[in-house]
Formats: sequence, structure tokens, C-alpha cells
Amino acid sequence: MAPRIAIGGIEHETCGFSADGTDAGTTDWESFELKTLRGNALHSLGEANTIVDGFMQGVRACNLDPVPLMWIDAVSGGAASRDTFEKVSSELYNRLEREKNIDGVLLSLHGSFAAEGIDDADGAILEAVRERVGPQCPVMAVHDLHCNLTKQMANNADALIVERTYPHIDMAERGIHAAQLMADTIAGTIKPEMGFCSLPLLWSAPCMITAKSPMREAIEQLKSIDQQTGILSSSIGVGYQWIDSPVVGTSTVVVSNGNPELAQQQADQLGQWIWEHRAKWQREPLSVGAAIARGQQRSQFPIILAEQGDNTGGGAAGDATEILRFFIEQGLCPSALLYLVDPETAAQASSAGQGAEITVQAGGKSAPSLGPPVTMHVKVRAVSDGKFTYDGPMWKGVSENLGPSAWLEQNGVHVIVISRRCQPIDLAFCRTLGLDCTEMQYLAIKSTGHFRSGFAPIAGSIFNVDTASSLSHDFNRLPYTRLGRKMYPRDQDAQPPWQKPSSTL
Repeated sequence: MAPRIAIGGIEHETCGFSADGTDAGTTDWESFELKTLRGNALHSLGEANTIVDGFMQGVRACNLDPVPLMWIDAVSGGAASRDTFEKVSSELYNRLEREKNIDGVLLSLHGSFAAEGIDDADGAILEAVRERVGPQCPVMAVHDLHCNLTKQMANNADALIVERTYPHIDMAERGIHAAQLMADTIAGTIKPEMGFCSLPLLWSAPCMITAKSPMREAIEQLKSIDQQTGILSSSIGVGYQWIDSPVVGTSTVVVSNGNPELAQQQADQLGQWIWEHRAKWQREPLSVGAAIARGQQRSQFPIILAEQGDNTGGGAAGDATEILRFFIEQGLCPSALLYLVDPETAAQASSAGQGAEITVQAGGKSAPSLGPPVTMHVKVRAVSDGKFTYDGPMWKGVSENLGPSAWLEQNGVHVIVISRRCQPIDLAFCRTLGLDCTEMQYLAIKSTGHFRSGFAPIAGSIFNVDTASSLSHDFNRLPYTRLGRKMYPRDQDAQPPWQKPSSTL
């Protein structure tokens, strides 16, 4: 009888800051329930680029028996309410407890999940799973690159594995890697031992793009570690910085074959290398005007402005209007803004229908600092129910629903408005509406890095720009009070763990 591997996931990237400087609020049960697969529904997975698809594909390839539990995924936002966390996690635990003779557990956990009163929700989940399956049953988890790893996570898993690419085009690949480690562990050919290092480092998101330096060199370090005798896996967690929490920070994880000293040595050495190059992981702010000027000087079109601070994929509202106003006032066209989260305007356009000419108040509705709304006299070029399937390399094969949506145009300035928060990943949704992004001279994309998976091939030049937003990339502007330790670059005298008593993270 094939070994039985429980497969599940609870994924949420928890944002702690809002545009007006207050707490980001809570993420409720309905937000999680929007994207949930339970039980046998997971058997249909295996072809798309997600971690859970990778689990299913890898487990089958290794002749293991997948035992699907549940996979629940909510869009980035405020901490889960305590009731929501208990409901989500209890369902996972109950499904696990109902299964008999489980030989291993594979979990997809974002790695930066928080709930009311629980800074490290991922660690709490791993600890609860460990309590239920016991010390002999291997438990492995795959995390998002933007994870805040902790000792609680490491202490309750046999292996922690982190995605290596940004955009995350290797999700299925890392899931398959975990499944192979699980198969070899159960077969007795390997014995995973982990080393973990936490660094007081806030890593700037534009410096995480793996196709470019300096992140390219960090990935090369991982590849070099992987080639060493006795090493099974190595990872860097660059952290998720937009929450006021003592678990925030960069981390390294190395998994060895039966040698905990080697694993810890390699994790520490990798941490030291990252710390020695800490200045490279930072980037100065860049205004919209300065980015446009640079792009025009290069004459490489379309010029793509990545509005990282209003990235819904990181928990932002997605309705800031600074770039839209800039396009209109400067007469920059043809141009397009993707996507403006504005259910009111999307509903108005949908009601008017394709071809109608209407006046809208676009964006700027979530917080005064992101507005004001922009008055536009637009033609409704197309409307949509928001349903489509990604076809780019990151989420290829994954279905999405943005809710009622519309393509609007005013004098060569195009805007796609959607009802549900989501960042642009590839060209698929624009294509369903009929918008050809290759015809644009200027593209504003409310994303930090993931858009590159679909838009980089058509880009002339790309600039990550800073606007009034909730996800400031100037770490000195974020209202931290609970970090619990000095953090670089906010604190130039921050000390790594080998220069002071070990952190309790």
C-alpha cells in the first residue's frame, strides 16, 4: 500500500498598515471562502503553477497516495479575525484528524500570516499539525518568498522550503521539490535536519526581482549551497515588511541529510553573506515624474510604471489616483492604468454598457490620502464579469474572478476598473476585454514585481515608482512600534544574531 500523504494549505499575506496610517483592519471568513477547495476537489489539481498543484503532481510522480484536506487562499489584507482563524485552522485540523494512518503532511503556507492576537499564524498551524501527527510523521511546508520565518515554524517542521523566484514562477516546482523530499524521507534514504537564521533586515521589494542583480546573486548562493554534499535544500525568506510585528525580517533555511550542525552552519554562513551585502538590498524612492523622464530619455516604450505602494497583491486598496491624474494632466497617451479597484465605477460602466459615454469619479475612495477621485468623461470600451484564466508563466491555468469590470477610455488614457482587489499578473484579462497593451506608450501597473511574469516581454523600460500609498517602501515612514529589535536600514546600528544573544523569533 502506497504511503498516504496529507495535502493542504492555508495562505494569507497579512498587511498591517492602511493608507491613512491606521491598522489595516481584519480579513473575514467570506474573503477566505472565495477561494477554497475541499477534500476530493484537490484531486483535480496538478497542472497549474501553484504550490498545491506541485504537491499533487509530485506525490503522484513519486507513487505516493495523496490525501487531500483543504486549500484556502485569501487575497492579502488585514489580519484574520480570531474567529476566522479558528474556523479556518480548525477545519484543516478536523480533516487531518479524520484521516487514519497518515505517513506525511505537505502544507502550503504563505509564511506571513497573522491573526488577531497571533503574530505567527503559520507557526501556530504547524505546531497544531505536529501535535496531531506526532514527532515521527514528517511535516513539510512550502512558503512564499515574502515570508517572515520563525523558530516556531522551524521547530515544528522537518523541512521548510521557500519559493526562489519573484515573480513566483516556481511555485509548482517548489511543491514538487517538497514532495520528492517527502518521498525520500518516508523511504528512509534521507533524514532531513534544518538550520535556521533570522536577520534584522528589511529587504526592499524592487531588489527582490530574481532576473536582475542583486537578487540574481542571492539565488546563485542558494544554487551553490545545493551542490554541496549532504545538502537537501536551501532557501531565503526576504520577508514581508508591511506589518507591525516582532516576526518581521529576512531569514535563511538550510536542510541537510542527517547533519544538523552542517545545516545550521550553512544557514548562518548564508545569513552572514546576506548581512555583509545588506546595503545592496535597498533602493532609493523614485517619483512618477522622474521615472517618466528616465523612460523618455531612453526612448524605450512602453514605459511601465510599477506602482508598488498601491499593490493589491501586498494588501493595498488599489484605488490610488496619483498616476492616473499625472497621465491626464500631462497628456501622456496612449496610456493605460491596470487595475483600478473601484466597484462603484465598474458597476456604473456595466450598467451603461459597451459603447456608452459616461462621467465617472474614478478611484480615490478608500482613503483621502489616495485620492481625490478623478472626474473622467469616458467611453465604455468593454465590460466583463471579471472571470478569466491566467495564461502567463506565473499563474498559468489558474482561474480568477475580478467581479464586474470595465475598460474605460478618455482621450487616449485607458483604465481598467475592477471590483475585487487583484494585481495584474499577465495580459490575459486585458486580452479578454480587447485592450492591446502593446499599443500603449505608457503603462501604470498596480504591482511590485509579479506583473513582470506577463508584461516584461512587451516592456520597453520598467520603473518601480513611489506614490502616496499604504505600502511605502521607505521603511522609515512606516509606523512600526513592535519590531522588538533594531532593524536595518531603519537602524544603521542593527546587529545580526551572531553579534548578540540569540533572538527569540
